[in-house]
Amino acid sequence: MKEAEDLSQGRKLLTAVERILSDTDSLIALAEQHLRRAGGDKREASEEVVRSFSNRAAIAGGLAAAPALIPGAGTLVAALGGALADMGFLLKYEVEMALILSYLHGFDIRKDEERQLAFLLASVSTYDAKSGENALVDLAKAEGVAIWKYAPREVSKHLVSVMTKIALLQLSKGLVRALPLVGIAVGSSMNKVLTKRVGERCIRDLQKRREFLGAEATRKEQEEDVVEARVRQPAKKKSAARKSTAKKSAAGRKS
Repeated sequence: MKEAEDLSQGRKLLTAVERILSDTDSLIALAEQHLRRAGGDKREASEEVVRSFSNRAAIAGGLAAAPALIPGAGTLVAALGGALADMGFLLKYEVEMALILSYLHGFDIRKDEERQLAFLLASVSTYDAKSGENALVDLAKAEGVAIWKYAPREVSKHLVSVMTKIALLQLSKGLVRALPLVGIAVGSSMNKVLTKRVGERCIRDLQKRREFLGAEATRKEQEEDVVEARVRQPAKKKSAARKSTAKKSAAGRKS
């Protein structure tokens, strides 16, 4: 029963974040804008994206704690509803950041599977940065790389699991936001630092993914070359045999 309630919290948070995400075209336009400002340097553009979204997350953290200034009901909202509202906005910015970073690293975020992977990457990074633990410690033995191997159904399942962990963690640590002014300052500074860490990890993992895909492509090319060489070899022998037979026949005619 408790597990079902916990999963319900995770699904609610996931649904809420999905509803407030910016559309894909807007995110691509923003990515291109950062890329132009960086003069086409994707690394510099990625770093600027992280800085920009860190600032957005800081503003969201301060606003989420603002209801604490209202006595009574405001304190309750800040401690419970405010905590999850803050996390919802934080995840919105971090998922959007992960999508833009994915685009800058050459992945097509118009595809559903790419959007889902970016969502999982942001969620795992958020939980790990916030808790100091590995959200997929039992599955992601090759941290970062393992995520790219998940089938869509696995991504969806793990996404709900991680969102549940985030919701429970946020509720357990949300009481500090019930303190007027202190909650605003803490929420703002924590969100900025957290989002920066998440962005930096996203960049590292996306670079690992590019390296992984590059290595896979090279391995497949090498395997194809080996197969092609094996197929061609008998043909060469047959051709050589024909030439030998032709030479013998020519020699016989001359004699």
